Amino acid sequence: MINIEREYKPISIKRNIERFEEAYNEVIEDLPIKKENLIYLMGDATTICQWWSYDLTEENKQKSIKALKIVAKAGEAIFRLGREPEKEQRIVIDDILDATYDGLGLLENGRLHAMRWQEAYFAAAIVRDHDSMDSLVKFPVSLMRKCSSKNPEAEYLLTELIQCIHRRESGPKGIEILTKLMDEVIEGGKKEPWVAYGTGAKSDFIISFTTKSEATPSEALASALTENWKYHERHCDHEYQQPDFYMPINLLGLACMAKDLGKEINVQSDFIPQFYIDGDYL
Repeated sequence: MINIEREYKPISIKRNIERFEEAYNEVIEDLPIKKENLIYLMGDATTICQWWSYDLTEENKQKSIKALKIVAKAGEAIFRLGREPEKEQRIVIDDILDATYDGLGLLENGRLHAMRWQEAYFAAAIVRDHDSMDSLVKFPVSLMRKCSSKNPEAEYLLTELIQCIHRRESGPKGIEILTKLMDEVIEGGKKEPWVAYGTGAKSDFIISFTTKSEATPSEALASALTENWKYHERHCDHEYQQPDFYMPINLLGLACMAKDLGKEINVQSDFIPQFYIDGDYL
């Protein structure tokens, strides 16, 4: 078992949990007003889960599971609308939304980029929402590239690789994408810190559980968590609380994918609540 501990604790945990939980509840109430609230819901639900990870009582655990299920469904809805923007579609999410929306403007207004797609897909992977995962994989990366919000090239290639893994597409296509991804991580990392630390960490972790890698999935996950915190410490605004690094949804989602592919994940860390990986709550 590899043990990793955070040497950082956010200030005013109780106050911030109350504040972000209130924002999360408010956006749920406002959800029927407009389709863009699906995007705000994704962000607020993810953020409160990350804050709850510091106070993971049984109540917060259950609320966190429910919130991540909502993230997956909201993300699936956004990208489903974006596939056929002219078409009006009924969007139902549990008992909090039953509305009809079109997808007009989502791509042009920067809503459908690769990193948001990953957030939706990884949330679905964590809660094992296979229907949402199947739907999300239908959204072409070529369309993400037309989104007005641009991501590093490595993130588009990483998204392509994730879609290949989901479809069980191995062989020359997967190898070609992986080769392009690793080349882009090296080159892009010279210009963009996130590519060097974040995209590179995700890529190395994927390699560990999809190829005959020297590193085990557990070793690669431990390394990826460390790289995430290096990025946080060196390149983020230290005056601002960084909840994305309290419980990194992307790495947690990848850990769940690895687990579901039959790989052992033996990393004990307060970055990553183990019950999500094990899936015992399902």
